[in-house]
Amino acid sequence: MQTENADNSSSSKPRDYLNTTIFPILTPAINQMLRTAKVTEKRKRFNPLDFLAGYLYRNNPRHLDREGVTLEDIPFVQEEWKINPRPPLPLSATLTELEAVIIIQSHARGFLVRCRPEVQQFRQWQRGLWKERQAVSTIQTHWRKTLSRRQNNT
Repeated sequence: MQTENADNSSSSKPRDYLNTTIFPILTPAINQMLRTAKVTEKRKRFNPLDFLAGYLYRNNPRHLDREGVTLEDIPFVQEEWKINPRPPLPLSATLTELEAVIIIQSHARGFLVRCRPEVQQFRQWQRGLWKERQAVSTIQTHWRKTLSRRQNNT
């Protein structure tokens, strides 16, 4: 019986600590995080840990002077990012949905245009012209080298 009471009293202390200290601070932070995640654009990456770190840092009751601080301004975050810099976000996480639609549509339209026979014929003509110019350039370069060798030998 005494061991059960000892176990209950020792387990009630952490529970009391959580209920009186941690949950009153963490619960509003998690609620705000969920609200923010819900309204964040679906293509954007929402990092809940970043949000919670910033929220808890700004809303620390012991430090009331941190009102407009962003995650990048937090000293321990700056130190961590000096040691372990973050990779840049992929393009899909930085574009709005409209920007992504425009890029996809422009690539699709370009593909459809390049499939047209008259465009294919024009592109083949351009490739031939480019090869011809490259051949002329190569011959001219070789001829200049040959002439310069001949002049140096005489």
